[in-house]
Amino acid sequence: MSSITVIFLTIVIKLLLLLLHNPRGTWCQNFEKSRSVWVEQGLVKGKIFKIDGRQVQIFRGIPYAEPPVGTLRFKKPVRKQRWEREFSATEYGPPCTQFMDFHKNDRFSAQNMRAESEDCLSLNIFAPYNSEDESGQHPILVWVHGGSFLAGSSDTGIDMEVLARNLAFRNITFVSVNYRLGLFGFMSVHHPDGHVEGNFGIWDIELALEWVQRNIKQFNGDPTRVTLMGESAGAAAVSALAVSPMTKDLLSGAIALSGSAVAGWAIHRQGGTPPNWDMANIADYIRCNKLIDEADLSDTLAQVPMTERDRWHKHCNLQERIPECLSNSAGQSLNTAEMLACFRLHVNVSESPMFWRALAAELGVSKMVVDGELIIDSGTELVRAGARVPLLTGVARREWAHKKPLFYLFYRYANYSREQVESAVRRIVENGFANTLSARMTNSTVDLVANATFLRYMQDVDFAYDMPGVVARLQDLESDVEFVAPCQAEVDAYVASGVPAFVYSFDFVPRGDVVEEDQRFYPMFGERPVGVRRRDRKRKGHEQDAFHGLDHAFIFTEGYSSNFHLEPYTRRDKAMSRLLTRMITNFVATGDPSTRNFSWPPCGNGTMQHASLNMPPKMIRGPIHFPTPTFWNDEVRMLSKYQMADPSGRANEQAVNELTYEERVQLRAYKRAWYALWAFVFAIALLIWLLIVCAVCHWSRRHNGRSAYDNIVVNR
Repeated sequence: MSSITVIFLTIVIKLLLLLLHNPRGTWCQNFEKSRSVWVEQGLVKGKIFKIDGRQVQIFRGIPYAEPPVGTLRFKKPVRKQRWEREFSATEYGPPCTQFMDFHKNDRFSAQNMRAESEDCLSLNIFAPYNSEDESGQHPILVWVHGGSFLAGSSDTGIDMEVLARNLAFRNITFVSVNYRLGLFGFMSVHHPDGHVEGNFGIWDIELALEWVQRNIKQFNGDPTRVTLMGESAGAAAVSALAVSPMTKDLLSGAIALSGSAVAGWAIHRQGGTPPNWDMANIADYIRCNKLIDEADLSDTLAQVPMTERDRWHKHCNLQERIPECLSNSAGQSLNTAEMLACFRLHVNVSESPMFWRALAAELGVSKMVVDGELIIDSGTELVRAGARVPLLTGVARREWAHKKPLFYLFYRYANYSREQVESAVRRIVENGFANTLSARMTNSTVDLVANATFLRYMQDVDFAYDMPGVVARLQDLESDVEFVAPCQAEVDAYVASGVPAFVYSFDFVPRGDVVEEDQRFYPMFGERPVGVRRRDRKRKGHEQDAFHGLDHAFIFTEGYSSNFHLEPYTRRDKAMSRLLTRMITNFVATGDPSTRNFSWPPCGNGTMQHASLNMPPKMIRGPIHFPTPTFWNDEVRMLSKYQMADPSGRANEQAVNELTYEERVQLRAYKRAWYALWAFVFAIALLIWLLIVCAVCHWSRRHNGRSAYDNIVVNR
């Protein structure tokens, strides 16, 4: 055999192996032909694939808005203008700029993630296709990805072939949308006249829904039957848009998987305090008037090689350059309009990526704001004012069951003191429940709520404060505050408005292992990232529970979702996938998720129930995870209205309440030192007083011991 033949065979074998290991490789074999259709912007070309004898048409990366850059930054999106030549919609468009690295190693979107860009407002369409009859119109499902409004894209965690089988082949036209994230999508601007700008990422989704109304018929979609579906932060966006006055003619249904606009992390609702992602607050971090917490800096630097860490760490807040217009010499005198112009034209995220990653860790979820137009209110008042389309919503059995101990500041396996656990509970009350209120609680009220919470979640007769037990209960507490209680509150508001609401608890637990994957840099392994695998096995004394994002693995993939996957993906798992996707497609098509073998009635006045999604599914009377919603939505909310009876201390109480948890800890330390100083001064004063008293008494005794006639001289 000649050397040329050997080289040729080697290349062929490598290509075959690449296709076998590429989850998208099979699409090359199934490609059938191209298809071009007219939309309002011009001609667009996609592809038709054939799988198991059925056809699916796929158009990816169709722009629906002008690039939101330059003077269009921090503005509502602008409808895309016409293009002259045929637009090739055969590949995903760039993801929007990422502010966290949740999906950088995603099995299906990792390669595309490297192309992140501000010019990212595109959508993708997967639709049934019949070459013999192109006149059919199908219900539409529009997907909004999650990721804390900081990360993710329209292709994150989506296996195109699984999507085709689960949705398109059930006669559903599927649309997924990119929307702006973090700084670009959720920075809020508070103008001196009281007007608030923000929600730019949510406005993106609204414009995409308008595009769907005007163009989806060309892709065999029915614009009168559009259901918006999202997961986590995407679910909160869906929850808000479903009741927005701007979407009255755009939607016929909504599906919110593990997320609600009623949650404290979704919409900022404390009018007296600006949100974390407010322009003025961000400017303070850029100027280094505020410093990012050292723990957040360290976590961010752990994602880069050791040799690069010193380079970043020597800069304030990990910034290599501060825009001239925001430097302390020039930026202190800027008014709101001038600062906004500076952000539009001179803030460059790509110059200091580590700063923006660390800032996102510092500020947390980038929230929506009440702007009076797209989002007119917050909490259940928002829902009651606008509920009009059927809602399918629910939560996982234990949403935060996969959170690690370090999230709760537990760094070693040990037993903990009651004081340490009380402190952890108080942090969750402050950072979770308190954000659901329209006004700040006083410090004493936070203490009251935290004590009641501690008694409910931690105070068992036989409860030992060991790390696994404490972490499990903190996971339950945080899940209840951030997902369960808001979900039930939203459902209650729908019921009060007379709008159908179908509620579920995702209780299905795979029998195999849950394998988490990540990549990190370690000094001993040099300058290359090391893949880390964590296998969560079901064993006695360590029972698994359904957690946040697990349902995603049964809709868009075969057991994969955002850096974890199931090993193995069994027949039972496939059965769960068929059941869940059948319920979703039935709801999209008819407004009712019931299947042939399972009746799922909506909640109504006097008939509160929810579906336990398991194998087999079953209906359960009462609210989800009762009595948790009653505790948070009724009892704790009543406690939160308690105020100190003494009005003289309220000003100081309010001032203290403005401080962060760490600042309060420091303040308490100062108070203890101050009290100790005064105690010492008091002790010295008391000692001096006692010495004076003793001296006086001693002098008195000496004086009183002399006779009254001692001065008289008697002559004898």
